[in-house]
Amino acid sequence: MIEYSNENTLLPPAVTIAHVADFSRRYPGEAVTFFTRVEVHQALTGYTLRIAVPDGLTLGETRMLPNPDGSLPQLVFLDGARYLIWTQCGAQGGERYEYQMETTVAPTTKPLALSSRAVVLLADRSAGGGPQVQAETTTVEVTPKGHLLKYLPALYTEQDELMGRFVMLFESFWQPIEDRIDNIHYYLDPKLAPPDLLPWLATWVDLVLDEKWPEEKRRKLLSAMVPLYRQRGTRRGLQQYLEIYTGQQAHIVEHRAHNFQLGKITRLGPSAALGKRNVSHTFSVMLTLPPVASAEEHKERQRKVEAIIESEKPAHTAYTLTITETD
Repeated sequence: MIEYSNENTLLPPAVTIAHVADFSRRYPGEAVTFFTRVEVHQALTGYTLRIAVPDGLTLGETRMLPNPDGSLPQLVFLDGARYLIWTQCGAQGGERYEYQMETTVAPTTKPLALSSRAVVLLADRSAGGGPQVQAETTTVEVTPKGHLLKYLPALYTEQDELMGRFVMLFESFWQPIEDRIDNIHYYLDPKLAPPDLLPWLATWVDLVLDEKWPEEKRRKLLSAMVPLYRQRGTRRGLQQYLEIYTGQQAHIVEHRAHNFQLGKITRLGPSAALGKRNVSHTFSVMLTLPPVASAEEHKERQRKVEAIIESEKPAHTAYTLTITETD
């Protein structure tokens, strides 16, 4: 959860903050590392970073990157709560600072939700026209006993702390697998799946992805493949396919033959000729694309465009392709 406060809301923030933990659920005795990133967007005389260390965590090592001066944080107790405080003197726009806080979950007999809040306070009011505060909170859930205990007879769950800690070992091993199963739907989404999984997802729709395509275009094509199949062989379907690859809209003109029709103006004689352009089942594709660096890249781009047209056009049709480069 991100919180932001600025007296002048029309001005952009001078700093932004991200604060996360490497695990969202842990057991007593397991390690949790908090990562905080502060990005500076305007020159500052300095700022203060305050990170809350919730009760239920034992503080370990801390570090800051970059840290040329080797400065260390202060551990401060305010209103019964613990805080790590870093002070940064001077910061230029575009700089980024990384902070790490290593902790260990303390023993507990009840479930806990441990929230850590990181707050950035500016040293003055010069940036952004007023005092700025930006904060982000992350939460780690702590379970005192393994949830696998509910599958065991009551004999093992009543007044037996050893068994509760023992099954936690297996849960720690299985947790990554369970998380992957819980998030399996992300692996089946072309927009979120790992890049190495995209070729396998493409086989679901009988598609062979060109590995030379940029990853973003491969994801977009895979997401649109089912609607494209419904329009395969149509001008609209071909336009959409070409737009995914080129990023530009293609102009497609369909040609129809002007054959003889029986009527008053029909003239049949030596002057009657079909002509080379009076051919049915043909179409023209015209594209205006950004220039490329070399002739080889131009040939490669044209080859891919032709491959798309060949795969999407009706088999009995012929076409002409014209690619014009912008100035």
